[in-house]
Amino acid sequence: MAPQPSKQDSQILLERTSWRRIWAISWPVFIATITIPLVGAADTAMMGRLDDVSFVGAVALGTLVFNFLYFGVGFLRMCTTGLVAQAHGREDTKTIENLIIRGLVVAGILGITINLAAPLIHLVTDMILTGSTQVKALMHNYISIRLYAVPAALASMVLVGTLFGRQAMRLVMVQVAFVNMTNLILNLVFVLGLGMEIEGVAWASVIAQWLGLFATLALLRWQWRDMLAGVASRAFRRNPEWFDLPAFKRFFVIGGDLVIRTMLLVLSEAVLLNKAAAVDDLSLAAVQLILVMFGLIAFGLDAFAHAAEAMVGEAVGRRNPAMLNRTVFRTNIMAGSAAMVIGIIVWFSGPAFVGIMTTQDDLARLTLTHWHWAALLAPVAFLAFQMDGIFIGATQSKDMRNAMIISSAGFLLLVFLLGGYGLNGLLAAFTIYLGMRGLTLLMRMGHVRMMVQP
Repeated sequence: MAPQPSKQDSQILLERTSWRRIWAISWPVFIATITIPLVGAADTAMMGRLDDVSFVGAVALGTLVFNFLYFGVGFLRMCTTGLVAQAHGREDTKTIENLIIRGLVVAGILGITINLAAPLIHLVTDMILTGSTQVKALMHNYISIRLYAVPAALASMVLVGTLFGRQAMRLVMVQVAFVNMTNLILNLVFVLGLGMEIEGVAWASVIAQWLGLFATLALLRWQWRDMLAGVASRAFRRNPEWFDLPAFKRFFVIGGDLVIRTMLLVLSEAVLLNKAAAVDDLSLAAVQLILVMFGLIAFGLDAFAHAAEAMVGEAVGRRNPAMLNRTVFRTNIMAGSAAMVIGIIVWFSGPAFVGIMTTQDDLARLTLTHWHWAALLAPVAFLAFQMDGIFIGATQSKDMRNAMIISSAGFLLLVFLLGGYGLNGLLAAFTIYLGMRGLTLLMRMGHVRMMVQP
């Protein structure tokens, strides 16, 4: 017979998995992450008010390039979150300090490498992405400037992953909101105030990312002075514990799986945009507006997924099956309920949203004709976000990779079958693909539950 939990264990379970606690973890992340797509929306809105639709298309393709870069190295944040959350569950501060150092070392190397690879990035984008000559010229200008922000952005990923893993969600709210509101304000100043065009939105991102890195370090020093001091002392020892080859190997094995998974995720969006661009610039711009709304939806639902990351990681660290099961059930219920509400709001807010995003009548008309797909995104996609959070917290990256391979293959097949139906066919394929992502991971939940067995 399995040992019965003590009263203390039962009390911990009730406190750590209560509806109130899940909400307390989720709402600061919701407030913070909802500002992330606002920056992309502001970029698009600023360009949508210029005379030429090519500015909107250039921002769409340029943003896609950085989605490849940032999402591709998003394992820095996700690995850090899962591993820190598990160490937090074990109350192992020393491991957390070493994880921060390893993450920052990898972030620094990657940031420098990406900047050195700028000519290759421009070459590849020319070969892969479809757009008019004017769109591509503007896109290259945008990319060249935004590359300066990469080292700061990658270091911030590691630090934010630490905050997530230690369930310091209010600090995450402050950090993310600071970066993105700074970016938003600089967008307005540079484009509307100083009359800059695509260069304005690019420089706004660069300045905001570097200011955000310094702000994150200040937050860590204020909240966990001892831990940050421990990081500094461990970093410069003669035989540092953080330089542990098996630990680095595990970090990169998890990271490699997540890179494949994330590249396939962004590639699917690239296929959608590329197929729309092959129709004409107007169709590309319409799909971009729907994807901007998807960004708002996605980052809102991510609040519950991030709560699942931290709480599942803690449950794995404690090896507590009851905590895991309650966390999975309750975060999924809350996310699903929020998704239904969001879907209704999106449906009724379509004309107002499109009116804010563009003053071009043809673009507004085409976007609203396909707005029903935007309203379906939250109810269909919420399970994919939740499953991602659960598997990140459990560091089950292999399952995430394999599920994404299956879903992406299904998406390409759907694009082939439905592409002849125009934008409706493309958006239908994308929506079904989002549902497949959640279901393929749900089928692998047994692997997560195995991690909490005594």
